[in-house]
Amino acid sequence: MELSAKLPRQRGDRLVLYAETVDEQNAGAACDLKVRDAGRARRSVSGWWDDWLAFEGDLPDLTEPSFVSGRQLTKALETRYPSVKVALRFGPRAAWHSTKERRQAAWDELKMKRPPLHEDTKRLIHALSPECMICGTTARKLEIAHILDWPTIRRLTETHPLFGKDDHDLQRAALLFHDPWNMGVLCRERLHRAGCHDKQEDFRITTEQVRRARGVLDRQPGAERFYGRFLDQSLVEERRRFGLDMNVMARVLALLSEAAKDSDPAPYVLKHGEVRVDRVLGGMWWGEHDCPDRDSDR
Repeated sequence: MELSAKLPRQRGDRLVLYAETVDEQNAGAACDLKVRDAGRARRSVSGWWDDWLAFEGDLPDLTEPSFVSGRQLTKALETRYPSVKVALRFGPRAAWHSTKERRQAAWDELKMKRPPLHEDTKRLIHALSPECMICGTTARKLEIAHILDWPTIRRLTETHPLFGKDDHDLQRAALLFHDPWNMGVLCRERLHRAGCHDKQEDFRITTEQVRRARGVLDRQPGAERFYGRFLDQSLVEERRRFGLDMNVMARVLALLSEAAKDSDPAPYVLKHGEVRVDRVLGGMWWGEHDCPDRDSDR
């Protein structure tokens, strides 16, 4: 039970309840249950659903002796309608925003903040490019630069078919923004704006030049070692806050598979057998696999 408003204190209080079954909640629907004071001794409750989503069966009036508190009323409603989640709130129906409006408000509030970058991705980018990937210098400050900036990523996210239809808009934008192939190391020289990162921001270095420089990093000797570490650490570490982009993992596995053809490494397991990785086949499987560490503990 979710109780998010004051309990009714006296006769005449107007109480509005939004009741949602699991299916309707997933569909973003909302139902009003209006409580009308029918006198000192009795209250009646009636409800209806949004027109675009029919309620399965009529919701009959619930007439009981006067309830002492909203908590008792909620309990009675949940007993009468076990599939309904009852939340008590004061105020008119129009005062509460729809699911779509709430998602849009959350997006507008959070989209201006650049999402944090996971340390595994930072290590990968710096390992692939220990110097500026455009000019090759290490004599200036080196920073991770994004090929597509955050405002561009936000605009791309807003054109996604699922935008506004679920609660993962910001996560989709963060994964796209922090895609390892959207990043590289560039030098910075703030005083005279002479660094490659400065030139990128001033459009003296084009996006295509940065993309070509980033592509060269994948072809350098030893790059597969860094991608292999990135893959394993991403699977082992807890990344709920950042998310795990399976499109990125598939691309990493494709690179590792190409590099593994000559050495033919054996498959291995991670997280005590929870994940099995085969670099030659370029695949990974979740399940319960034989694990040497786990077997040795028995």
